[in-house]
Amino acid sequence: MKTHSLDQLLDERKLWRGQQLRPRLAAGDRLCTGFRALDAALHIGGWPRSGSTELLGDYGIGELWLLMPALRERLEDRAMAWLNPPFLPYTPALAEQGLAVNRQLLVRPKTLSDQLWAAEELLRSGAYAAVLSWFSGADLNDGQLRRLHIAALEGQCWHINFRPSAFAQQISPAPLRLQLAAANQALQINVIKQQGGHAGQQLQLVRPPALFLQQSAAASWPVYNTAPTPPSQRQALRKISLLSKTGKAAIFAAPQQDEVTKLATTGSKEQSR
Repeated sequence: MKTHSLDQLLDERKLWRGQQLRPRLAAGDRLCTGFRALDAALHIGGWPRSGSTELLGDYGIGELWLLMPALRERLEDRAMAWLNPPFLPYTPALAEQGLAVNRQLLVRPKTLSDQLWAAEELLRSGAYAAVLSWFSGADLNDGQLRRLHIAALEGQCWHINFRPSAFAQQISPAPLRLQLAAANQALQINVIKQQGGHAGQQLQLVRPPALFLQQSAAASWPVYNTAPTPPSQRQALRKISLLSKTGKAAIFAAPQQDEVTKLATTGSKEQSR
């Protein structure tokens, strides 16, 4: 039996080192996040352009704000789809963020099987640069998550899958998994997993004041009246003034009759598995 040394196998290109491919893959398949600290923490220097990325955490803590710089760059030539978001996207805010309203598709299937079917069709179609999906509390198994990831790779689509933090310890085929949490007007990011690189990085990104204030409960907002303003409300009024000057609207809002977001519902098609 003929034996080969390690150096000989490398010279004959019958064996390769994983690190040799990393720079080339990173240069051609990354999307800058728009945040230097996050780019530095991610092994490829940004978001992957295709495949599944999992963001685990509560809703409304700045997870969409985190994605906006990359989505603006990703949506130059294709549309994006929203699959079962927790609230209706507010189209004026999307337009203000540079996301064309006529390139937004909203899909709201009623059952989990329909949602999985719709997700695969959207991801594999090649018509969408990004698909944002919320499966609520559904405990998707490895096979279901893998099908979504493979469909996104085939369609060259960036799949952002929002999941509760309870699934952070679950095994997932997604190459990149980040856990998000709110922390003192900042967004805490923990890298749970990244393909080809180390996990465990932790960083905080300061959230804009407008984003932080919009998350306050309506009951805490100051009430304007003709009576003298108590000292306890002056600070709150200054915060509201700051919010109005920023001119930034929330991405999610209650449904409006003049909503121009396209709404598409899947039928009762069952997913073949």
